[in-house]
Amino acid sequence: MSRKIVSMQIRITDDVRKRAKVVAKKHGITLSELVLTLLANTGDKELKGLVDRELKERPKPGRPWEK
Repeated sequence: MSRKIVSMQIRITDDVRKRAKVVAKKHGITLSELVLTLLANTGDKELKGLVDRELKERPKPGRPWEK
């Protein structure tokens, strides 16, 4: 079964985005994965389950043969 992927935009300053990218890289994840992880930590069990499933099924960035 294929998943439908949609986009989500947030408005932030360039400084916030740059710092968030540094933090994500320090944790070895992408900026999108960082945002999803933070969404999962809101306390909502259903949202946490959905995010956990998304992160598990999400293909890792980069070329698959380099993994």
